[in-house]
Amino acid sequence: MDFHHPLRTKDQEPKTRIYADLNAKAETRAKKCRSAIMPSLNHLHMKDYYHVYEPSDDTYLLIDAIGMDIDVMDKLVEVEDRSDVLVRSSINTTLEIGCGTGVPSIYLAMRLRGMLDGSSGDEPIKSIDVIHHASDINPEAIRIANATAEVNHITTNDFITHQCDLASDMLADHENSIDILIFNPPYVPTPDNEVGSKGIEASWAGGRNGRLVLNRAIPQIAQLLSFPHGVGYLVAVDDNYPEEIAQIFMSRYGIRVIPWLRRRARNEYLTILRLTPTRKFQSESS
Repeated sequence: MDFHHPLRTKDQEPKTRIYADLNAKAETRAKKCRSAIMPSLNHLHMKDYYHVYEPSDDTYLLIDAIGMDIDVMDKLVEVEDRSDVLVRSSINTTLEIGCGTGVPSIYLAMRLRGMLDGSSGDEPIKSIDVIHHASDINPEAIRIANATAEVNHITTNDFITHQCDLASDMLADHENSIDILIFNPPYVPTPDNEVGSKGIEASWAGGRNGRLVLNRAIPQIAQLLSFPHGVGYLVAVDDNYPEEIAQIFMSRYGIRVIPWLRRRARNEYLTILRLTPTRKFQSESS
């Protein structure tokens, strides 16, 4: 997001050598992966960005992470360890929470259909039938995301939008059924009273430590991610204490969280956290 954060303070540094090493590997991975090609946004005008967050460094890193995993899945790049690779036949339903312009989920939809930069030869990559859901509390975001899907040839049958708080409309019918989940939360540390609008402010105001919205979303993400092949992509900055986020996901829900791509953008470090469930969801009360 186009807000300047100080580089991390002492208390935001990794508490363990293991996490510091994971950060270093994520930085190396980000340098090696190829840059994703953005879906077309030619239909948008400057006035639209008064209502939704304009794609920026965090968006680019997010689609780089998704694209890298699809490249590995489709063997466009080789890796030694394929234990955490996406499984194409297991991808049936996806969700982007807080979709804004819809770029990450539209990018995912296009790549899964062999569009954009998914092919390196004469043989097209086999496309698959996947239903993509996108939610946002901002009605303008819903309008714009639908337009982004249309201009990039993703039909309304394949791209379903939900105007709701976080993923609340999905919980009843999609427990343990979201195979790829994307969330670029409002992560900027702000006073708590700036959180919760239905306008453009909702895309960046994150409350204390930039975590107020994310903390509410964590139980929903855990409930929705499918097991054993579900994967989540979550954007964080060091202000959010991502190592603590990883501990919460694992201790409460058995979801493994590791820094996947990490890159400095101006004077903040952006990290894409990759989420993989180690067990099927069970409510905390059960």
